[in-house]
Amino acid sequence: MSSPAPATPTLDQVRNAGALLQVGNKGVPVATVQLLVGVFDDGGFGNNTRNALLAFQERQGVQLAPGEEGKVGAATLAALESETAASLASLAKIDKRNKKVKLHPLFRRKLGLLAEALTVRGMNALMTDGFRTFAEQDILFAKGRTTPGPKVTGVRGGFSNHNYGLATDMYPVVDGQVFTEKPAGPKGVRFAQTQQAIIDEAEALGLFSGVHFSFVDTPHVQSFPESRFSANKCHQIFVANNNSYDAVWREATGIFEAG
Repeated sequence: MSSPAPATPTLDQVRNAGALLQVGNKGVPVATVQLLVGVFDDGGFGNNTRNALLAFQERQGVQLAPGEEGKVGAATLAALESETAASLASLAKIDKRNKKVKLHPLFRRKLGLLAEALTVRGMNALMTDGFRTFAEQDILFAKGRTTPGPKVTGVRGGFSNHNYGLATDMYPVVDGQVFTEKPAGPKGVRFAQTQQAIIDEAEALGLFSGVHFSFVDTPHVQSFPESRFSANKCHQIFVANNNSYDAVWREATGIFEAG
């Protein structure tokens, strides 16, 4: 008979050095750590999460008590939160709906820089979409085809960067209001200026705008140009590795770090 999984502590218990997150734990505390360390957020502490933590602890020189290797204690959690605090604070300006969840951490950092660049211009935007499941993608693909409404995407589930946490949709915010279409009058002018600024600043950061798709998707911002790392390539990696999002993220990390 296998041993029961260890009880999962809260992050406050970890911060207060009263417990460790470790292999076998499940739930929101694990998912939060995965979001910080760059493992695809599935809420289950397995070997991928442990290996990512071991690499982070070594890279950051975290001072560990005996037995804390590959686990999350107070020192490791503090280091994780410190490393990501600035980018997450910047991202909060454009992420009022918490769409950063399940986005690749290096993509999130670039989106934080994009938010700062818009602030410098006196502009703002809102992320309205981030990660989508294959099923959610298929529902969108059906619009304008087999279900009512205008067409909103040209690709099925598994073939969008949204499906791998490598894309988001962003709309201009004018006078505190988000617009998905250009309004009339002076607000329309500011809408168009903000929309162009999103495109320009995203591309200055090495990101890719959906205005370049044959099926033009102006709000869409993704991690890489299709020539560098396409959604089709993501799908190939995903399938070849037993439907592993982590395998896609490892490949994406290498591309991010290559610059």
